[in-house]
Amino acid sequence: VFSRDGATLFYGLVNDHWRIDRIMSHRMGSPTAEDKIVYVEADQGFQAGVGMTHDRNWIVIAAGDNETSEVRLIPADKADAEACLVRARQKGVEYDVEAHGDMLFIHTNDVSPQFRLVTAPISDPGEWTERIAASPDFYMTGVTTFADFFVVEGRENGLDQVELHNYGGGQPTRIAFPEASYSAGLDENPEYQVTSLRLAYESMVTPDTITEYDVATGGLKTLKVQEIPTGYDPGQYATERLEITVRDGTRVPVSVVYRKDFKKDGNGPLYMYGYGAYGYAIPPGFSTLRLSLLDRGFAFAIAHIRGGDDLGQQWHLDGKLTKRTNTFNDFVDCTRGMIALGFAKPGRVVAAGGSAGGELMGVVVNSDPDLWGAVAAHVPFVDVLNTMLDETLPLTPGE
Repeated sequence: VFSRDGATLFYGLVNDHWRIDRIMSHRMGSPTAEDKIVYVEADQGFQAGVGMTHDRNWIVIAAGDNETSEVRLIPADKADAEACLVRARQKGVEYDVEAHGDMLFIHTNDVSPQFRLVTAPISDPGEWTERIAASPDFYMTGVTTFADFFVVEGRENGLDQVELHNYGGGQPTRIAFPEASYSAGLDENPEYQVTSLRLAYESMVTPDTITEYDVATGGLKTLKVQEIPTGYDPGQYATERLEITVRDGTRVPVSVVYRKDFKKDGNGPLYMYGYGAYGYAIPPGFSTLRLSLLDRGFAFAIAHIRGGDDLGQQWHLDGKLTKRTNTFNDFVDCTRGMIALGFAKPGRVVAAGGSAGGELMGVVVNSDPDLWGAVAAHVPFVDVLNTMLDETLPLTPGE
């Protein structure tokens, strides 16, 4: 990112193991040999990055691994100033920072895995005051500040939500979305002073759609819909969001799409996709690639299993380390639940997943071979022990 006057460029530099451990500053027009080291990360498990607050007043230097973060700020108009620490790292505490006026808006999981929003004066960034408390029902995934309002994004019961909040307080405005299962959120909104917002929306039936939300009226205007060159009629397809109770009593969501002429008599083929790792939620989005499957009679399902954060950060924690087997059991039990609902029979199911989802495939093809007619393990992460013992790999120390 550039300083406000465009004279200084801040950038990250990778080390021999392809981990960014230094943030540098370059004065435009000067030799690169004169670049200055702004920040050095000593913990080999952490990586550093550089960005800017949405109001463009602060350069953000963030460091972290997959469960702990630490942020420093440099005034965008004082490129040579010393970086100011917001709050020192504390194991298991994540936070990210936005700014508005003389206040910082900090999105953090310091008291709850559901995250909350706190504010702090820029003059005393470690003095946090709660603005929006953590909710057991709403998983707060991000906060973006604009000149006249701020936006909170999150998920409720695993479904994306976008809320507009006034700085002065009062009830937020939640944007309504039409389908039972979908993926939605802020699109690119680079300007700070705005009267409308760009939103991205899609579902397993609705192609990627960019809309414009009028902040004053609440009106939504469609700007662009993904073009399907071969033609596509969304009226021929249906999507559902199901909940299947797995062996420990947990209810796991499953998003499914199929042609409306699909019969739930157990004879149709079913394609089950799963990932369940790294706190990454699999969105129930649109794909042109699966249309051929649907048109040939398949139902396509995404099992939102534990290990991802589809239902919150605790959903992720309940599928890792000593609880990792929940991920595998969830996928098997969701498949059996779909069979019970008439989507297929044992042996008429394709299981698929890639990378960490390929690890999932490696487990379920051994644990429940009777369920699958085919298993696609894409770039499968199945040599876990050797991989996690090799600290020269880029991602291993952070894990």
